[in-house]
Amino acid sequence: MELPQPARTFQRCFIGFFLGAFLLLVITRVNWFALGVSVSGVFVFLFGLHVFRDLNGTASTWSKIYKESHRISPDGFTFADVPTIKGMGFMYMIMGIFFVAAGIGLSVS
Repeated sequence: MELPQPARTFQRCFIGFFLGAFLLLVITRVNWFALGVSVSGVFVFLFGLHVFRDLNGTASTWSKIYKESHRISPDGFTFADVPTIKGMGFMYMIMGIFFVAAGIGLSVS
């Protein structure tokens, strides 16, 4: 099973922009790095929002994936149930805010 759209796109954009920021830093040695970190923070925030709100069943899908991979019955209890995964989405949102703040801080200094 895969993450539903657009959560999958947000996750891939975060990884791409984050790695691209380091590439820009190496090539140009300018504060483009700060812009890349900020943009990747926006995408990780959007990914966390998507998981937290369980849009398109993102948190539910993660829970199903975890239970299937560990051979737990669909109605069995695990710490990877939907409320816990929604909490992870909230932490992703906070992490995205920190990325944006770090990018702004890097561009100011």
